[in-house]
Amino acid sequence: MIKIFRRIRFDLMEKNKTGKYLKYAIGEIVLVVIGILIALQINNWNETRKDRKLEKEFLIGLQETLQLDLERNLHSQKINKEALNSMEFLSEYMQNDGSYSDSLKYHFGSMSQFFFWDLSESVFESLKAKGLELITNNNLRDSLALAYGNHNKSINFAGFRYHDHIDNAIFNIFKTRFEEVWGGADKEINVYMKPLNYEVLKSDQEFLYFLKSLPNIHYYKLTEPLKRTQTLLERLLYLIDLELKKLE
Repeated sequence: MIKIFRRIRFDLMEKNKTGKYLKYAIGEIVLVVIGILIALQINNWNETRKDRKLEKEFLIGLQETLQLDLERNLHSQKINKEALNSMEFLSEYMQNDGSYSDSLKYHFGSMSQFFFWDLSESVFESLKAKGLELITNNNLRDSLALAYGNHNKSINFAGFRYHDHIDNAIFNIFKTRFEEVWGGADKEINVYMKPLNYEVLKSDQEFLYFLKSLPNIHYYKLTEPLKRTQTLLERLLYLIDLELKKLE
């Protein structure tokens, strides 16, 4: 092809056809430019195709991770609900001067149990390293950044604050009122805490204050943050599902 163009130029110059030569030269330049533009377009198309393939892989990875996080979140809420039920039962039972039975030790063990689960960040961190702009949907991209940014820090902070509260109770309240903390944790039964003196415990104002206040702290540090996280996870999974259908 290049040889043909050279032969044409040579013939035009040899025959002194300057006007035709100029027109031909301009045409040749136009053809070269068009060729370059086509090559760039093909290259851009290939890069876009690669990006969309990579985006789909990240979305699938995020979908799997978020689904696991949602399952763990729901499990955490289940355990925390059982603890809350034990707190409320004990508070009412003791205020009504209920007598001791061995089943109470399991409620005392359950009341201080808790789980919280933040978001697993490995897939998102890999995405950040590649560049968040890889996610083409602005709404989804912003939602992911918010979830793995301020929200995850918030749930972490709330969970560790509740953890500190329970730790404080273990070392400053439980140690003088129970035989041990979370007995039976290594067995396939519920953990238990047996009071040293249940009758005295029923009128122990410090312990009763702790027991009555615990559901309130539980709500702000565990129940409400985990509920918000559940809503966020379900929304992200919905958005990712929509985006994956577009990329099919």
